[in-house]
Amino acid sequence: MSATLGTVLHELEPTWKILIVERLSAVGHESSNAWNNAGTGHSALCELNYTPERPDGSIAIDSAVTVNEQFQI
Repeated sequence: MSATLGTVLHELEPTWKILIVERLSAVGHESSNAWNNAGTGHSALCELNYTPERPDGSIAIDSAVTVNEQFQI
């Protein structure tokens, strides 16, 4: 989640300096199961890599919707 938040903040405010501090012994330990939470802890709601930009500048959301729907009841 920290990397996603940092990316979003950088897009919004590219002049800001961002420091991300990992409190656990290694990167990603907060992710209990990559399939269950897509590595974010938010059931694939925050993964930027599921929404690539198309050549025309639009955003492809098909994969993001497919992944997200697998985790909704």
